[in-house]
Amino acid sequence: MRCSTACASGCSPKTCRCCIESPLLGAGTIRSFAVALKRQFGRGLWRHRDFLLLWSAQGISAVGSRITRTALPMAAILVIDASAYELGFLAVALSLPGVLVAWFAGGWVDRHRRRPLLIATDLIRAVALTAIPLAAFQHVLSLPVLYAVAAVTGVCTVLFNLADHVFITDLVSRKRLLDANSKREAIDAVAEISGPALGGALVALWTAPIAILADAVTFVVSAFLIARIRKAEARPKPVAATSFVDDVRTGIQVVFRTPAVRTLFCAMTMFTLCGSFMASLYTLYALRELGLSPAQLGLAIGCGGVGGLIGAALAAPAATRWGTRRTLLGSLALTAVMQAFIPLAPAVPWIAMLFLVAQQLVGDGAMTVYLVNETTLRQRLLPQEALGRSAATWQVAAGLLTPAGALLGALLAEAFGLRPTLWVLAAGFAAALLWLLVARGTLPERHVDRADRLHVESR
Repeated sequence: MRCSTACASGCSPKTCRCCIESPLLGAGTIRSFAVALKRQFGRGLWRHRDFLLLWSAQGISAVGSRITRTALPMAAILVIDASAYELGFLAVALSLPGVLVAWFAGGWVDRHRRRPLLIATDLIRAVALTAIPLAAFQHVLSLPVLYAVAAVTGVCTVLFNLADHVFITDLVSRKRLLDANSKREAIDAVAEISGPALGGALVALWTAPIAILADAVTFVVSAFLIARIRKAEARPKPVAATSFVDDVRTGIQVVFRTPAVRTLFCAMTMFTLCGSFMASLYTLYALRELGLSPAQLGLAIGCGGVGGLIGAALAAPAATRWGTRRTLLGSLALTAVMQAFIPLAPAVPWIAMLFLVAQQLVGDGAMTVYLVNETTLRQRLLPQEALGRSAATWQVAAGLLTPAGALLGALLAEAFGLRPTLWVLAAGFAAALLWLLVARGTLPERHVDRADRLHVESR
């Protein structure tokens, strides 16, 4: 078997013992995989000053977003005594406006410098969140205020993520995108673990309005770090003014005219729709049908963040060792298998805990490996001048499918029960895997450079 020149161990193509011994498993594979893992943590972007500033800002902003997501509903409950109906509207205010704005923002991100937008969205979130403690101190805090703050922070979070998706490609070289996205997912996993707990602790210690004020400070720190980045951002190429409809059309066309990206997009729609069943069913299933206590459920969910952190560390070495195509197929296959552990869990709490912990650790870890490689492939394949609009297309699709999936899951659970509906969740991931297998010829064996023009010819 001939080795690729991208072998992690650095062997020459003709003498690569690690690949000759075994292409998938064995001592050689483990050795080369360990070398790649060591290289990822031993050098590279850890010495890149500007990337570390952005990475730190990303992490602080991610923690702040999780605190917002936790503290806003708590403020509504503890200060205003909001009902479940009103909390539902608050959740919609946090997510829906951002999804609607994404398509408008994609073209703007492509045609303007991204760093000022990153700084501005951080500062706007800080100002908006400060309005809550100020209103509370003056005893005028109301649901309309919370709805407005939720909408503004939700929109700014989407804008930040869109600009960040494009800005990172300008800050680091193409060859380092996989490493950069791995580190981004790692800090996001840390935020997912620590953010909700920190938000709850701040509310318990200082009350909800003061916790939200502390949250506002995180966005100011994030803006300060991004402002310290020294590298001059490349100015986007001047283009003729286009309409909103043209931007939306371009975003859709660039996704569907690139075979590999089209394949990944279709897979994303399948597992996002069915994966969203978790939002409305997972807690109910674990507490009522499996008999877990809230503490046991919290522990199981926390393991998902740990799994994501491990997956982020393994994403780049896996792609280096096995190639992009096999890494995408293997990680999604493992994710699909682990989804079946949820409906397979027996109604015996301590055994059910083992099933759910395994699913969170392994399933979330594998999904993180998939997402890191998926994001990197999109950034490398798609033209720089359309990255914002293509990311907006992705964001809008995922943003609309998530609440639709949660609602569909609830309806199916009412009609057929929790456990059968969770089998549909597992089937959704299996369908996404089947689609990738059928269309695997469109996926490159290894990460390639992105196209140099807007319209990539389909195969």
